[in-house]
Amino acid sequence: MKNLWKNLLMILLICILIFVFYHAIFAKYRNKKKLEKDTISFSESIKNSPFSVSKIIFYSSAYGENQNTTFQQNSWILNILQYSDIAIYLEHTGESLNALNTVKKLSLENIQLSPSKLGTPSLYYLDSLNFGTANFKEQDKLDTSLEFTVLNDENANQEIQSNTPVFFTDCSNPITLKYVNSAVKENYAITSHDPIFFDGRLLKMANISLQDLTANLQFSIHVVNHNDQDFYYQISLPIYLENGNENIYDGNVLLEKTLENAKFRGNF
Repeated sequence: MKNLWKNLLMILLICILIFVFYHAIFAKYRNKKKLEKDTISFSESIKNSPFSVSKIIFYSSAYGENQNTTFQQNSWILNILQYSDIAIYLEHTGESLNALNTVKKLSLENIQLSPSKLGTPSLYYLDSLNFGTANFKEQDKLDTSLEFTVLNDENANQEIQSNTPVFFTDCSNPITLKYVNSAVKENYAITSHDPIFFDGRLLKMANISLQDLTANLQFSIHVVNHNDQDFYYQISLPIYLENGNENIYDGNVLLEKTLENAKFRGNF
């Protein structure tokens, strides 16, 4: 009787080991197949995508908002901010326009900003006429999304101005945004008879470390074409404060990044 229970226990143990081993192998095989399927699905979703990101232009500088109301030209009390203007250029496939490669709707979704060590970062829609300047409006501040008005003509009569989020159906104008890191240095007093340059040189003058200004911007560009098909492109951008040859301490930084094969992923 004792040997019988021992044999039954051994058989049960072998069955359990076979069960565990089988499911481990099966799970590994299943995960491999799922990965292959997802990879093929992703590849197919971008293979014939009619939209892509062609290039991104960055312009970074700084500015000081004077808090001194005495208007003495040799005495300043500045709230210093750092800003980066961003222009994202989309392009479509094909030489002629059709329902597949023209934009019906455009939006930015899931906007996220990583915090920097100094200041308070925010993102704004940027009027393209103000690109490369310190100008921005608080009413253009973005929360988590931005929807554009898509124009199907050349807007020859200027019925819709550039101070509202507009985009042309043929992708002929860029998406323009402004990153502003306000209050990186508050109430910074300067008494000087020398010229004060209201640009990135203020950061150097105020001993603000560029490492303390590093940040990252993320969002998804969502395009709907005239076939009502959805396309997405995930953007992740560091805030560039140097371009290899110069940095923002020199006054400003201009950087152009050309992208290759940065196609939107279809979701249809």
